[in-house]
Amino acid sequence: MSDPEKIGPQDALKKFTVLRQQHAKLHVEREHLVVNVKRNIMAGFQRKLGAHDHALKKAEWEVGRLKRELELVRGSTRDGELDYERVTGALEEEFNPREKELEEVPRQIEWANKRLNAMMSMEQTAAFQARYRRLAERLHPDLRFEQSTTIGNLWERVREGYAIGDAAELEAIEFIVEDLPHEEAEKRPLAEILERVTRLKRANEGMINEIAAIKQQWPFPLASKLPDEGWLKGQRAEYERKTVLLAKEREVLTEELNRILDSRD
Repeated sequence: MSDPEKIGPQDALKKFTVLRQQHAKLHVEREHLVVNVKRNIMAGFQRKLGAHDHALKKAEWEVGRLKRELELVRGSTRDGELDYERVTGALEEEFNPREKELEEVPRQIEWANKRLNAMMSMEQTAAFQARYRRLAERLHPDLRFEQSTTIGNLWERVREGYAIGDAAELEAIEFIVEDLPHEEAEKRPLAEILERVTRLKRANEGMINEIAAIKQQWPFPLASKLPDEGWLKGQRAEYERKTVLLAKEREVLTEELNRILDSRD
């Protein structure tokens, strides 16, 4: 930053105002990516490919469990008498947590359909985002010189309301915020304003990098692919191919396991 002595109060306030607005905008963009865009992409994935993905992961789980069961049975056979209760206990401990996760998938697909069916229109989303940004400019702790219990509680309510898409809650809070006194930044000491400018510059640069990194993470790369019916057709075919191969492997493993168990009767 330039020498503070060469920066007048008006220039400092102008920089603070610009960086403050940018910070609020970046904060809303990041939250929108994580809270809305990410969930919508995941919901789209579940609606269009969720059933195929579930079938494949279930087949992988079944084959993995059978392979482990064979390994335990063979080991027990080499050691002498087969203790099948011990084998079953080991399998349940290792594989039941994943089985419970797989059992949740149909409910996740149902959630995805409900979410997509209840999505806001583009106009509603724009208004919702704009209100959240206005509230962030007034209440976000990084953008205020002074804090209070009331401000902190209101900001928590704003974040919670935004996370669940409660437009009525944000509207109600905005009415409350209208009656709060505005901070008069021009009355703050110059050194304090300059310190805040430095802090906001650093925070904004960090958020810009964070947003860029988020966009590279799963499931964001799917956003451009899910509307492509050709890509979806290819993905479904690949899921089905792998699932069929696993089904054949499951049959072979089951026959081998039965053969070992029958030989011990």
